Amino acid sequence: MTTHTVTVELDGETRDVEVAADEYILDAGLATGLDLPYSCRSGNCTSCTGELLEGEVDQSDGTALDRDERADGYVLLCSARPRADCRVRAGDEIQEELLGLDLL
Repeated sequence: MTTHTVTVELDGETRDVEVAADEYILDAGLATGLDLPYSCRSGNCTSCTGELLEGEVDQSDGTALDRDERADGYVLLCSARPRADCRVRAGDEIQEELLGLDLL
């Protein structure tokens, strides 16, 4: 089975996570102990939004992001599968940026 290294930037730390090509980044990250934000786990909300800094993902299973948001580099980690080695930035602040909010 093909795996890809996904480098996750979260809360000022960086961790490499091995993710199978048919596995969601969120699931692999949670399995390694990363405290990634999420809610629905089905691509219908934006709680798990990350920013793709490098690489390529298949996020065809998610519906919460529109074409422009995807073009801007946003990904739903609960429905994104790596297609190559990737670097993503994750955390609550990504959703805040996406929504244009300053959440506390």
